[in-house]
Amino acid sequence: MLKGLAFPQIEAYTMASGLVIHIAANGDTHTEVLSQDRIRIGAGEDCDLCLRASSLPPTTSSTVLELARTNGSYHITNFNDSLNIKHNGRPLALDSKINDGDEVRIEASNLAIQFFSVQDLTALIARSGGGRETYVAPFIQTAAIEAAATAEHDDAKVFLREFTRQLVREISTSTKLIVLALAIAFIGGILYIGYAVHKEMEQNRLLIEEQRAQLAQMQDQATKINSAIRGIDKSVKDTIDSLSLAVKLRSQYGGGVCLISGSYVLVEKGTNRYLRYPELQTNEEGAAVQNGNEMPVLTTQGNGPIAEYEFVGTGFYVGNGFVLTNRHVAQPWLANERLQSLASSVNGQPRLRKLFAYFPNNPQPVALKFKMAAQRDDLAVCALDVNTLPNSIPVLPLDKDLDAAQVGKAVVLMGYPNGPDRLLAIREDMEAQMIRARCGSSIESMLGCLADKNRIQPLTTQGNITDLDVRRIVYDARTAEGGSGGPLFGTSGRVIGINFAVFTENTASNMAVPVRYALALLELVGWQSPEPFETNQNGNINQSTQHSAATNPPIGSPR
Repeated sequence: MLKGLAFPQIEAYTMASGLVIHIAANGDTHTEVLSQDRIRIGAGEDCDLCLRASSLPPTTSSTVLELARTNGSYHITNFNDSLNIKHNGRPLALDSKINDGDEVRIEASNLAIQFFSVQDLTALIARSGGGRETYVAPFIQTAAIEAAATAEHDDAKVFLREFTRQLVREISTSTKLIVLALAIAFIGGILYIGYAVHKEMEQNRLLIEEQRAQLAQMQDQATKINSAIRGIDKSVKDTIDSLSLAVKLRSQYGGGVCLISGSYVLVEKGTNRYLRYPELQTNEEGAAVQNGNEMPVLTTQGNGPIAEYEFVGTGFYVGNGFVLTNRHVAQPWLANERLQSLASSVNGQPRLRKLFAYFPNNPQPVALKFKMAAQRDDLAVCALDVNTLPNSIPVLPLDKDLDAAQVGKAVVLMGYPNGPDRLLAIREDMEAQMIRARCGSSIESMLGCLADKNRIQPLTTQGNITDLDVRRIVYDARTAEGGSGGPLFGTSGRVIGINFAVFTENTASNMAVPVRYALALLELVGWQSPEPFETNQNGNINQSTQHSAATNPPIGSPR
């Protein structure tokens, strides 16, 4: 008997001594053999065929269906009429006879019962002679009777046990020995194959481990080779970048490096009267009398020409209408010892009269206004009117990385060493002579002619950092007088220093002020960085004896 399970289909076989019932539900099948004259099917414990309550509707009573045997046939004697039970697709009625192949189905739970007579079982064995009559095999009968008499009604186990016993009785001794020998040979073969496979797998495992070790070694070698190749690639790239650095920076930022030109005069303290040269004296023939190399005595008297001194230098545009340069470029009298001595002897003080910036490819000079100079470092900031500045002039980026300046790193310097003299020297002789003849010797007029012909271009030189100090960057990129205030670019493509001096005894010792000191000065005048920066830590910079890179020429001569 089945307990705790629900099956949607039940098949029954009518026998002379009872019923064989097949149950199927949701793909599950089961067979029960019952021999009672009265059979109750339901969910109660007192039922002969106990079904799982969960497979039935919730309101189902303990008995679902009751059968009784009368005159060798089973009839329906009682059923639960609330379950809508169908008999062969029609409503079930009392005293209905159960015939072979009849089906009883409970629609609410999709559970069905189907009945068959003994003559229709597939376990039957046909009689000899080809007749239609059949009989049940003895071992099947024994299994069915034993299953019917068992409280558990586990007919499948009983049937299998009886079938095995009958099969063993039918097999001869020689066949059994042969089967035993074959089984032993088969098991031995399996064991041998298993052992051989195990040995083969063990050898393969050792071989794989050896190959893995070789592969790991090869990977280590490949890693080292790749690292070496990357180092070589980086070195080659650095070399290529270093070689092309000057060209790239000249193309990007050369237009933002300006030639600064101006003039200053001396005025008497207290009266602010201009100091003048003595009036020109002539001899009897009317020729001017020369005083040789003696310094002329300046005076506030007479009608002699005003003592005006021209100068040149370099600066670069940093945005917000500010130009960064050297203090001795914006205030050139500070670097002219002879002029300072002369001014003190005549009680005079210098005063800027003109200050202009000439940008490349810009025919018109831009007026500059001195804003502020650093007290300790040779730095100054000048302002210009951004409305007069062409949009094509680039802003030079400043490098706040304190590790940007390191000994051995490449640098690029831009500026206007030797002022208009260099600009004329690189022109053809005929063109230079025409400019001198037309513009004269005045620096202002000569620069005006050069600017008008787009001849003002900065000199770009490349070198390496040779030494460092806290407040100086020493490098070997060439420059000369007039290059003061020029930007010193690092490998990052940003300005790392401002050129201010050259060591006259060694051309490999030009010097620049680190740009971080210029940043503090720029912030004091209201400059705002046009881009974000990052800062790191920096090492010390070693110092050497220096001479101004914009060494002032004799009074009255161009710088």
